[in-house]
Amino acid sequence: MDILVNCFAAFAALCHWRLVVSLAAGLLAAVVLAQLVPWFTGGMGLWLVLFACGVGMLWEGDASAGAAPAASAAIGEAQPQGMLISRPVAALGLCLIGMVWGGLLGMWMGSLWAGAAVLVAASFAVGMLWAWGLRRPVPWAYMASAACALLSGVGLLRVLVEMTERG
Repeated sequence: MDILVNCFAAFAALCHWRLVVSLAAGLLAAVVLAQLVPWFTGGMGLWLVLFACGVGMLWEGDASAGAAPAASAAIGEAQPQGMLISRPVAALGLCLIGMVWGGLLGMWMGSLWAGAAVLVAASFAVGMLWAWGLRRPVPWAYMASAACALLSGVGLLRVLVEMTERG
């Protein structure tokens, strides 16, 4: 079973090499800074690696959106503008944002769950403002999926905190 997991991890690293490169660079920078700079703490290193992961996801999402085949459009039909990003990459990015902002809000508010509640409220507030500004129907499904991705990031952060407190 371990061989299958290792093969899958190697295949994923080959397919998403931009993410692996940015994670390796962030990890290397965090280790070097922790060794050379006396005031650079492990928490700062974790934030640096998370930031590098976010940059890698944006880089990978931009590359995968550009690599998608263009839809054949009739002559005179408008092409979509802006950067497109796949839904799994967007969900992973929102999960990372949930980890970062959920942790910061939880630290500022004194409770991780209060930070999670603020993130959920923020996702619905942004969706409502988007609908009001563009004069379109409220995108309930997108708001719910964004809130779930943000909450999964906060939950993952909680699991990581529990694991470090136990071990």
